[in-house]
Amino acid sequence: MLRVMRRAFFVLAGAAALSACHKEPSFEERYDAASEKIEQRAKAIDAQISGTGTPPAENASP
Repeated sequence: MLRVMRRAFFVLAGAAALSACHKEPSFEERYDAASEKIEQRAKAIDAQISGTGTPPAENASP
């Protein structure tokens, strides 16, 4: 009985460890998310430039 409980514990602990590792996004997922964010920001800036003729001022300090 103790052997079965010990085996069940290790199986559950291993499953928990594997599921915890799976939650972290891979490099490709992080890269794709960052690329999408950059592309959206670039499109927003392009739209703002085409509407006003000048880029937006992020920091107006000289």
